[in-house]
Parts: sequence; structure tokens; C-alpha cells
Amino acid sequence: MKSIVFLKSISNDTKLRLVSLLLENELCVCELEEITKVRQANISKNLISLKEAGVVDVRRDKQRGFYFLTEEFLSNQQLISHIRDLKLKEQILADDFEAFLIHENVKDDKIYVCSAYRNEAS
Repeated sequence: MKSIVFLKSISNDTKLRLVSLLLENELCVCELEEITKVRQANISKNLISLKEAGVVDVRRDKQRGFYFLTEEFLSNQQLISHIRDLKLKEQILADDFEAFLIHENVKDDKIYVCSAYRNEAS
């Protein structure tokens, strides 16, 4: 039955986009905002919903929360495989992945450098 909960929880575009990106790595809200060009409030609302469904969890580091996919969600190999396939077929997911790769090239010591982090460092 958990598969049905997972499917329902990723049934809107934004949630699917977030999950697709989190398959690549853990990310903070500001990174997800930069990559997807979706407003922070919308991302946060969707992440809360995904957390309640057991799809994502959060790791705190100072003021920032880094979201990642739960082991329980990742253990559903058919669903994960389907999301990876969608990344090849759905343009918005492919565009997000391309933006993620560009974003990844601006990292320092394997920490993604979003604009909020760059502003804190200056």
C-alpha cells in the first residue's frame, strides 16, 4: 500500500520535478529554487507534503535544511526506474537535470553553491 501513497504524493508536476532532482543528490530549498525556477514558498510547501508522505527527509546544517529521498522510497525500484525513464521523455525533467548539472559545476568541496550560500560567504 505504501506504493500508492508514494504515487499519490508525486502526482503533481512540482513534486515530481523535486523528486527527480533529489534522485541525483540531496539539495536545499534555495538550490531547488535556482534549478527549477519555482518560487521558494511553493517548493517548501511541496517538500512538506513529500515529507509527510515519507518520500523525503531533511538533514539540518546550521540554518539550512538539505532534503533527500528516504530509504523506503528509494527501495521501490520500479517507481525509481519509472522516474528515471520520465527524465528522458519529459522535457521539463530533462531541462531540470541539465540545470542541475550546470549547478553542480559551481560546487566547492562537494557542497552545492546556491546564491543564498554565496551571499552568506561574502
